Amino acid sequence: MSNQSIYQNELDNLDQSKKFLQRENYSQMEMQLEFKKLVENYEELIDQVKIITKISDRLQKKLNKTNDALESSNVQLADLNNQLNKTIDQLTEAKIGRKAGTIVMFLAIGLFIISEVILEPIIDKAFVDQKYVGLALKLVVAILIKPGEDFANNYMLKKARKQQMKEQKEKMAIEDSKKKKKKKRKVL
Repeated sequence: MSNQSIYQNELDNLDQSKKFLQRENYSQMEMQLEFKKLVENYEELIDQVKIITKISDRLQKKLNKTNDALESSNVQLADLNNQLNKTIDQLTEAKIGRKAGTIVMFLAIGLFIISEVILEPIIDKAFVDQKYVGLALKLVVAILIKPGEDFANNYMLKKARKQQMKEQKEKMAIEDSKKKKKKKRKVL
């Protein structure tokens, strides 16, 4: 339905009034009738505008409520997304912490075995009078467990974060290319 057909009745009334004004002579009675028609048409237009305005106001209120609901949902989604990211980070850190602890524990056990089997006999032969050298070596291995675990944990976390950043960049690049394709389709 074109705009002209919507307003055809009003356009016809306007044309009729213009034609009336172009006439040179008209009686008082004709003027009153024409003026009466104009007033009636104008009153009808005002009634239509009132109805359209009420409908428009209702639609605007619904749109505002919908926008508010969407905004609230977006805020909730952003909060949930932040919580999810924090939880994922905590799980990643816990997983990496377990791996680092396991690696350091096996390393400590290996060093302890090496010190007992290989180094202890050498130390006993070299330092016959000093029994505490072997014990000191074991103490050093025990003391290095926690810093070793921290070092391994930090190294593995850095590695995991680099991997996450790489995956995130790849994901963003894919999303950008999809957006560009959509824009191209809209242009075409």
